[in-house]
Order: sequence, then structure tokens, then C-alpha cells
Amino acid sequence: MDSLFSGARFAEIEVDFGPGNTAAAEPIGPRTADPIREKFYQMRSLASGNPFARNDAGLFYKQARFMADFSDDYPGRAPFSMYYPYYQHMGYEQLRTYFTWRTNARRGEILPIALSYVFLYLYELLSGVGVRDPADGLDRLMAVWAAVRRREPMLDGYLPQWIKDYCIYYPLPQNFSDFVAERGLQRYYPELFLFDLGAENTLSLWNGISGYDITKSKFYGAGNAVLLESCFAAVLRGLREACARRRLGLDDLLIYGICRGVTWNPFGRALFVPWLQQPDRRVELPGGEVYTCRDNWWTADITLRYAGRRELVGYLLKKTEACLREAVKYSPKITVSAAALRQALPRLQKLGLPPPELDRVIEKAVADFQSGRNRRVVTVNRQNLARIREEALGTQNRLIVPEEDASQTILSVSEPQAEPLNLISDGWSALKEALCATERAALSVALTGSADIKIFAAQNGVMPEILADGINEKAMDFIGDNILAFAENMAIYEEYRENIAEMLGE
Repeated sequence: MDSLFSGARFAEIEVDFGPGNTAAAEPIGPRTADPIREKFYQMRSLASGNPFARNDAGLFYKQARFMADFSDDYPGRAPFSMYYPYYQHMGYEQLRTYFTWRTNARRGEILPIALSYVFLYLYELLSGVGVRDPADGLDRLMAVWAAVRRREPMLDGYLPQWIKDYCIYYPLPQNFSDFVAERGLQRYYPELFLFDLGAENTLSLWNGISGYDITKSKFYGAGNAVLLESCFAAVLRGLREACARRRLGLDDLLIYGICRGVTWNPFGRALFVPWLQQPDRRVELPGGEVYTCRDNWWTADITLRYAGRRELVGYLLKKTEACLREAVKYSPKITVSAAALRQALPRLQKLGLPPPELDRVIEKAVADFQSGRNRRVVTVNRQNLARIREEALGTQNRLIVPEEDASQTILSVSEPQAEPLNLISDGWSALKEALCATERAALSVALTGSADIKIFAAQNGVMPEILADGINEKAMDFIGDNILAFAENMAIYEEYRENIAEMLGE
């Protein structure tokens, strides 16, 4: 032991407790009361028997109920970062920071704060703490998501599933499908609404589970989003028909069965204990999912999806785009290889839709779609047709000269004749009136070459093909002919350039 202190310096202190040197004892005053600290102490005491419990959902629920009506106005702001945030392991300043923020959030003022505090509040809402009823809790969940998600995009990985579970677990006046449609949330649940014939943004839903993001293609970004949406809807109709011929549904391409009676626990990755005593009930969701509560125990019928569905959907989208680019003569073209269907290939062959057959279905659907776009529909107004016949008959009667007067009818060549009506000139004037400002400007661009027509069309929110078709339709009505050709660019037919320049005053 001596070796441990060899060479060490130390000091010796002596305390004299002799007579007359005893210090007088000072009385300890009463401790300053702190009701907030006392409240926190009472909350923590709910963990008696297991004070160091971590991630205990049951204890969290008891403490959340105990603190449900507490409010605070703490001026400080303590930092906080915890996976599964939990009252029991939060310090005094952190608790006061949280409850002050929560007080403001309940009033509708959701201020920026550390994400762990936000998750703690979300756990409370999922447990029905601090809400009037389930509908109020759902509104508050949506309000937090809307206020925080731009700063914290991580919430997008949690809230969609929790909101879906909330609509299943709690009885609400509005069903899940209507709620999603009202809030425009379909993109967060693509696989539930893929096969809904009336669903909006069908392309967006399928793209949500695709291995090929069509929204990042140059063709999509060149103002062809609406065109692709309509074309892909036509492809889905073609696929449905092809599946129906084989006594299949379109969903058979992606789903191979349903797993029934699986135990269901709501709000995965959250601190939650199933606290609500519920009557027996059944909740059906789009896409075939069914959730059943019996004797307060939840089970679910869950659809089982193929692992290769992402590559299959990606193939469908890319093949549709490739065919549509070809149909509208868009450059550059893209190619699609069946080698991308490695995982989906066995299923497709079993269903009788191997890649060559799948290609034929898509190619025909796109060709029919494009043909329909180019078809001119002529409607005849029968009342106008009757009027034209009457006028023609009247003109014919006036031109008939009685035989006894025919010999007396002499045309004088020296007599000036009335100038015939210039129907073409009037047609151009009428066309000018019929064209909108954007169409007249597009003709000016095509006439002078002052800008790229595709850029011009994109700036005006219209596809160049549709712009050209609209102009040609009006020209056909008033001139009796198309005046434009559109391939890579918009070009005016040479024989009409002078007329168009005169019409536009250029």
C-alpha cells in the first residue's frame, strides 16, 4: 500500500472541537413549495414497483391520463432527443418544456420544437388523451402532420399508417375511404386504391408502388402528365379485359391470396396499449383488407402481395410510356426489356400473360387510345339541316325561269355584275375570332419561328399536340382544311402562310 502513495504530496487538516469552538447549529427553513415539481413526482410514483421501466406502454398510458389536464407556461426550452420518448425518463426542464408546448398545440399553435416532443404528443393523441372524441383526435393528428411535416419529413413514414389504424381502431362517423378522398390522401395508400375504377390520379397511385418513377422522365416533364394519365387508364382497361378473358381479375397480377385471422395490434412503432373496450364490429377497407373485433380482440384479413409487384408495375408504366412516345413521334424513344421481370416472370407465365402477350395488350391499348384522340367526331344538327334544305329549295325556285319568259331574258354583258361574296376571306376573319389568344400567339410563333413551340406550350400549360389539334379543328370548321402539321415542331402549310400572316396582321 505504501508504494501507492510514495512521492505523493498531501496536507493534514486538524479540526479543533475543544471547549468554546463548537459552531452553533443553524435551523433548516421550510422548503419552498413547487406544485409543478410535486405533480411530476406524483406522476413518476405511478411507476412504483418498476421505477426504471423503459418503453412500458401501460405505464405511459397511466401517466398520460394523470397529466391529461395539466398545462404550463414555462419560458425555458430544454433540448430533448429520445427514441420512444417517455415521461419517466425526462428531466424536470424537459417535462416543463413539453407540457408548455402541448398547451399551445392544444390551442392550435403548433410551434417548432424537437421531434421527440412531437412524437410524445402523437402518442397521447393515439391513446385518446386530451381529445373530446375520436373525430377530434383524428383532426388533431392531421393538424400536427400538416404543421410539422415540411420541417420533419420523417413523419411521412409514421402518420399514414397510424391514421389508417386510427380509422380502424376508433369508431368514427366517416369511413376510411371517404376520409382519404376528402383529405386527398390516396397517394399515401396506393395499394388500397389501385383497383378502384373511380379513383382519381390512377397513374400516381400505380407509380407509388413502381420500381420506375415515371414522373421523373423527360416525356412526363414536357407537359405530358395528363396525356400519360389518360393513356395509362386505357392500358389498365386493356389489361382488365385480357385478365377477364382468362377468368382473372387485374388484382391477380399483384396479389396471390389473403391471410385470414391474423392478430392485429394497432399503431406499430408507437407507445400504445389497447385501452378501449369495444363492442364486436367489422371494418372493411378498399383492396380487400378486413379488420374484426370480437370480445375486444382484433384480427385482420391481410392481402398477400407478390415480391415482384414493384418491377411488374414499373414495367407496365415504362412500356406504356415507350409506346406513347412512339405514337406521338416524341424523341428520344425509350426501350423496355423483359429482363426487368425476373421476379414477376413465373407468376405472369402461370396466369397466361408472359411478356410477349403483355406487350401486345399494352401496344394495342396505346394504339387504340391514340386513334381515339385523332378521330374527328362530326355531329349534325337536324334542325339546321332542315333549314338548309328549305333555303336551298327556295334558291332553286328563284332560279327557275318560266318557258314563256326565257326567250325574253337577255343578260347585258355591259351591265356591271355584283361582286361575289369572298367566302374564304370571311372564313379567315371568323377563324381569327374563334381562336383564343394562346392559339393566335402559337400561330405567330410557328409563322415567325421566334420561339420553341414546345417551350411556349409548356409556359401556357398545354401540350403542343393538343394545341395544334385545337387550331386545326377550328380551321377545319371555318376554312375547310387543316393549316398546321405537327411532328417535332409546329409547321404552317406553305399555301396558308400568307393568309395566316394577313389574319394576324404580321
